[in-house]
Amino acid sequence: MAARRRAALYARQSITREGSASLDVQIEACRDAAKRLKVDVVVELVEPPSTSGYRNRGRSRPKFGELLELIRAGEVDCVLAYKTDRLSRGGGPGWAPLVDAFEAAGRDPDKAVATTDGWVSEFEIGIRSAMDREESKKTSDRMLAVRAREAREGKPRIAGRRAYGWNYEMTELIPEEAARILEAAERVLTGESVWSICTDWNTQGVATVTGRPWTVTTIMSILTSGRIAGLREHKGVVVAKGKWEPIITEEQHQALIVALAPKRAKPRKGRTYPLTSLMRCGLCGGRMRSLQREGGRRTYACRKGPGLDGCGRVSIRAPQLEEYVRDLICGMLADPVTRAAMARLDKGDEDEGDGSLLESLREIDERRQRLIDLYTDGDIDRASFRTRKDRIDDEAREVEAQIASRTGTRVLAEVPGTYEELVAAWEERGIDFQRRLIEALLHPIIVNPARSRKRAFDPGRLEIVPKA
Repeated sequence: MAARRRAALYARQSITREGSASLDVQIEACRDAAKRLKVDVVVELVEPPSTSGYRNRGRSRPKFGELLELIRAGEVDCVLAYKTDRLSRGGGPGWAPLVDAFEAAGRDPDKAVATTDGWVSEFEIGIRSAMDREESKKTSDRMLAVRAREAREGKPRIAGRRAYGWNYEMTELIPEEAARILEAAERVLTGESVWSICTDWNTQGVATVTGRPWTVTTIMSILTSGRIAGLREHKGVVVAKGKWEPIITEEQHQALIVALAPKRAKPRKGRTYPLTSLMRCGLCGGRMRSLQREGGRRTYACRKGPGLDGCGRVSIRAPQLEEYVRDLICGMLADPVTRAAMARLDKGDEDEGDGSLLESLREIDERRQRLIDLYTDGDIDRASFRTRKDRIDDEAREVEAQIASRTGTRVLAEVPGTYEELVAAWEERGIDFQRRLIEALLHPIIVNPARSRKRAFDPGRLEIVPKA
C-alpha cells in the first residue's frame, strides 16, 4: 500500500480585498480538502498579517521561504492552499521558486500543488499565475485610485502605526501629545534646534508611538508634515483640508517648512588654522580645536559639547600664538645646530609618504569637524554620530601612529637657510607648508590655562618640546 503524501498547508489573507476569506476559513477548508485528496497535513504555515503575495513577487514572505526549505529537504511532498493566489500573485516569476523546489526534490509537478478544488497541474499553474498577476495589478491600481480620492476628500490616511498627536482613527486629539507638538513647533520657530528638543524629550522620558527613543528624523517628519496643520497630503503634495482637528495653524506650518528646509552647503573656505590638531589642552589633554567667535576673532579652544570631549576651560588667541610659533620655527630652522641635529635624526627613509600622511590627518580632522557640525545642528542622531566619530577617531590614531614613526626631517630639503627667507616662505607657501614644518620640528604644543585675566599673549602658558 502506497504511503500517503505529506502536505504543507499554506495560508495567507488578502489585505486589499473586502470579503477575502479569513485565515481560519482558509485553514478549515484546506483541512477538509486534505481528507478528500487523501494527503496528510504535516505542517501548517500561516503568514503574518499584511503579508503581500504581489510585492517583490511575494518572495520576501517568511513562511513561503520556510515552505521552499521543507520541499527541498524532502519533508513535504506537496502544498495545499485555499486558492492559487494565496501562494503567489507574482505571475510566472513568482511561482518559479516553488516549481524549481519541487523539481529539485524529484516531485511530480502535476501532483505538487493543490487547492480546495483539487490538484493543479503545472500547465494550469502557468495560466492561473498570469491571471492572478493581472488581477493583482488591477487591485493595486484600484487601491491607488481609492487612496487618491480619499485624499482629495480630506480623509485621514489610516494605516500602520498611529499618528503621534491623535488616536488611531484621528477622530480625537491626545492632549499631552498635541501639547508636545505645539511646544516643539514654537521652540523651532524661536530658533532652537530639533536636536535640542530631541535631547530634552529623551531625557524627560517622553514616549513615542513605538516606545523607542526620539530621533531628530522622527521629530523633523512630524513638524514638517501638513497633518499637524490639518492639511491632507498625497504623495507629498497638499490636496485638501483634512477632516481632523489641527494642532498648529497653516501659517505656523509654512514657517516650519522654511525653518527646517535643508540648508545649502556653504562653499568650503581655505584653512586658516595651521595649528589645528597640533595642540593639546593642559588641563584635560583634549585636542585644541579652531573656534571663530563673534566679530570674526579667531581662537584655539578646548571645546566642550556633544562629541567634542573637551573641558571648555582653556582657550588662546590664534593670531598671536601663530606668530609666536612662526618665529620659533623659523628661528630653529635658521640655526645650524638645530638643522644638524635634525639631519642626524634622518634615517634615510623616502619622504613620499610624509606629506600624504599629514594631508590624510588634516582631511580626517576636517571630516570630524563636519560631523560635529551635523550633530550639533541636529542633522544626525546621537547613535549615528557616535558610530561615525569612533570610526574617524580610529583612522586618526592610525595615521598619527604612522606619523610618529617618521622623523619628518626631509623638510630640510625644501626650506631656505636664513631667518628672513624662512619668514617669507612661511607666508608665501601657506598653511600646508607651515603645518609640515611644525609637525617636523615640534611635539604637540601644550596650552595651559591663562594665569591672569589680562588679554595680552602669554608664551609662558605654552609647553613646547622640540623633536630635535
